[in-house]
Amino acid sequence: MSRVVWLLALAALLLLVAAPTAWHLSQVPDTVGDLEAVTAPAQEATPDPPPELGPWGDGLTPQQPARAVDEEPVTTPVSLRLPSLGVVAPLDAVGLEPDGAMEIPHDIRRVGWYELGVKPGEPAGTAVLSGHVDSREQGRGALWGLRTLDVDDEVAVEHEDGRTTTWRVVARTSYLKEQLPIADIFTRFGDPRLVLITCGGDFDRSARRYTHNIVVYAVPVSDAEADTDQAA
Repeated sequence: MSRVVWLLALAALLLLVAAPTAWHLSQVPDTVGDLEAVTAPAQEATPDPPPELGPWGDGLTPQQPARAVDEEPVTTPVSLRLPSLGVVAPLDAVGLEPDGAMEIPHDIRRVGWYELGVKPGEPAGTAVLSGHVDSREQGRGALWGLRTLDVDDEVAVEHEDGRTTTWRVVARTSYLKEQLPIADIFTRFGDPRLVLITCGGDFDRSARRYTHNIVVYAVPVSDAEADTDQAA
């Protein structure tokens, strides 16, 4: 066999061996395992899912940050105390009404805790408590006196494990119902806060509701601060 014929035969043999390999590496993988050998073509990014509906139909802030491993979990709040007003009220875990509004216990002696948010005492985010101010049938509600709560007044929340988280009022304000800052109040992020909400302003008889919301903001009291207050 001449040298030229031998080289042609060798080239043909190489093509037979290399062709299947080249074809395989050009295929789009059908399984995840193929990704180790083949890079799939770029795909369009999947759009983020729409946010969950929050209170009053607004988008709820995404999932709260993960708790540190060494942090002890906070248990469910079961009772609210407002010492300056002489109020002790049971807390009911509540969610959302069909229209996206926060549920409020029908019994005006009870206060709702928004369980889709954070618990009072969580390391981040705002815990929200809300109750009726009054009722024609039931009289004054547990949060009737919220409009008189002053800065530095104490708020105490008792939990199902017997512990109590203590809070200090830092602000009280009134918003038109249409201007309530939903995104700021119903948040899982930021420094820990406690917010109490009830109705206020004038009673609109045609709409059968009050025109405003009374909102009280409180921050946690550290153990050291609590001991100082008790000593004083």
